[in-house]
Amino acid sequence: MIVIPLILTSWLATQAFAWYSSPNDSGVAGGIVAIVAMIVAWILYMPKVVKRIKGLNPSQAGRRVGKTVAVLAVLGLSSLAGGGCTMIDPAHVGIKVNKLGANRGVSDVTLVTGWVMYNPAATSIFQYPTFVQTAVWTQNPHEGKAANEEITFNSSEGLVISGDISLSYQISPDSVPHFYVKFRSDDLDHFTHGILRNIARDAFSEIAAKYGVAELYGEKKEQFIKEVKQRVNDQITTWGVHIEQFGFIGALRIPDLVMNALNAKIQANQNAIMTENQIRQAEAEAKKAVAKAQGEAEANRTLSASIDDKLLRWRQLQNIQDAIAKWDGRRPTVEGSGSGLLLQIPVPSQP
Repeated sequence: MIVIPLILTSWLATQAFAWYSSPNDSGVAGGIVAIVAMIVAWILYMPKVVKRIKGLNPSQAGRRVGKTVAVLAVLGLSSLAGGGCTMIDPAHVGIKVNKLGANRGVSDVTLVTGWVMYNPAATSIFQYPTFVQTAVWTQNPHEGKAANEEITFNSSEGLVISGDISLSYQISPDSVPHFYVKFRSDDLDHFTHGILRNIARDAFSEIAAKYGVAELYGEKKEQFIKEVKQRVNDQITTWGVHIEQFGFIGALRIPDLVMNALNAKIQANQNAIMTENQIRQAEAEAKKAVAKAQGEAEANRTLSASIDDKLLRWRQLQNIQDAIAKWDGRRPTVEGSGSGLLLQIPVPSQP
């Protein structure tokens, strides 16, 4: 009379915990209602069990109690062995992998932060971080991986170029189940330094073939890295992965002979620019001097054209008037032989 209720209770408890761990509010509410219903049912049912046992003789009652305890022990141990609980950490999501039943495989529902109850015998829980992942692919064994992970590619001339890369990416929480099905691993380090690096290396090789070494080392370096980032994102976005930051660490590494030639070309360009600036400055100063001379000549021509006989006569009379105004009335002590008759200007008598 008690074995069947215990078995039903064990099954219902498993379902209740599964509902309680679901990511939606209705599932959580259903789990709570199922747990409360089980507790109430056992509270109402236990008095009948006790009354039934009391009606038996002592030996029968003892055997009935022993069987009940054994069944409870077996169900309790199986529940402990078959039941589990795990914590989904902040900035993580969990995926549930069903091992038994018609729905075997990865569940499409992601488990959010918090406690999750599950049956370890039939279910596995994996956690994936949803925060931004950062990594470097570099030649330096003390930064990033100990192995050489520099990215090598060829320019349009066929020259070998290498460089160090820094990147950061993030996985969409809703895409975590699909990501797990694709790669069958919860080791993001393997994805970062394996699959993702291989995709980026292919993108570098494909796009670098369109650029010359001078362009890659110079003014088109930023355009080149943007095209590579876009190409990689186009491939990994179907897995719910998106690169946030992607760029070179330091300068690109190219052969020494090519580097010397590029430096010489850069120096020649700078010298040409300096010479051109000096020529422009000299031309500007020469034009300024010519303009000044032309202005002075034009002023002289204007002044010469404005002088005539009337102007000269007027200027002469103006000079005579100025001399008379300055004369003190005395006869000059020195006179030329050609001087004319002087006018006698009466001097006022002294009182």
